[in-house]
Amino acid sequence: MLDSEKVLNEFAKLVSHGEHTYLYSQVLLHYLSLEPKGGSNVKRLFQEISRFAQKNGHNATPIMLSLMGIFSHPRLSQALTAMLAKDALNPADITTLYKCYQETSPPPVEFIRIPQFLDLLLDALFKPGSKLHSEQRPKYVYLLAYASSVHETYRKHNNAYNNVQFRKSINRDELKPTIQAIEKVSSLCVDRKGSSEIMPELKTLYQMIEKYQVVAYGIVYWVKHVVSEPSYFKLNTEQTPLHLALLDEVTACHNTLHKITLNLYIDIFEKQYDELEVLAQLELKKMILDRMIHLISKGCVVPVLKYIKQCWQKADTDISLFRYFIIEVLSMITAPYSIEFINLFLPLVECEEVTGNMCSEVETTLVNEFIGLFFLLINNFIYE
Repeated sequence: MLDSEKVLNEFAKLVSHGEHTYLYSQVLLHYLSLEPKGGSNVKRLFQEISRFAQKNGHNATPIMLSLMGIFSHPRLSQALTAMLAKDALNPADITTLYKCYQETSPPPVEFIRIPQFLDLLLDALFKPGSKLHSEQRPKYVYLLAYASSVHETYRKHNNAYNNVQFRKSINRDELKPTIQAIEKVSSLCVDRKGSSEIMPELKTLYQMIEKYQVVAYGIVYWVKHVVSEPSYFKLNTEQTPLHLALLDEVTACHNTLHKITLNLYIDIFEKQYDELEVLAQLELKKMILDRMIHLISKGCVVPVLKYIKQCWQKADTDISLFRYFIIEVLSMITAPYSIEFINLFLPLVECEEVTGNMCSEVETTLVNEFIGLFFLLINNFIYE
């Protein structure tokens, strides 16, 4: 678990300790989320705490929806509350939401941007083998597209932005192309999952990933299910399976999806593959390290290094993998380095067990130059 997730879980657990504590905390966070500066971050915290409470058996949905003002829309609130409480979608309630958001003056889009609801839509549209009735499928697609593409502007009034009477405008310009993109890609993901089946559509997938973040998110969701199948890595022996190559494109185009992609890589890296030979397991882990190194090249530096350092400290990973990671990273980085980067990476590089017996002179030179640069920086700092 990454540090940020651990802190969030601890905070959510503290807030959810009692009903009154939860209510007071959520009310406070809700009003802070209405502030123009930093409000979006607080809103995300508000949502994550609600999700934590729900996952731990607390029916926190009515509190969250009440604070959002959803009960001024009776039909919408009844349908959404029922689905969130059961953590499952159903055609009748989806139809109600669909009709609400097709109205001339629809409810605020934030009501269908609740993370739990979006996860349920992604599950219905991108999970391999998902069976949606042909008449219902467009409604699911529409709601996901609406939540991800429609932009609303609000008139400031006493720091209130979310109440419907203060809405100035709704921009639906991206709704139609987003619907088309989700429909195209989700159909591919549900109906096909093998590399040979996906290859003819690779260009289309890359284009959709680059242009639509919601599609990129759906691809991550889909790949997570595909690679979790027990036989996946036994059957897909390419140096980089196509599904993971798609994740490289996702991380190259959308830095907001770095965290969930890294979490997927961590799950794969830590999973036991007893059906594979020892050397095959090492090659698989190297391939996942390549994906993490790609993440570093796209700016996700500290989270990746923190995870690798944790693995090294636990001493339950083959040393050769750390050696491989260090050389690959040293081959692509250059000074100047932040203090945080040095604190995370230098202990690995200095570890005699890891870098003491390099295979080539080039590798030894890379290690010595990095360590030498660090000591040079220390000396300059002392004598300045």
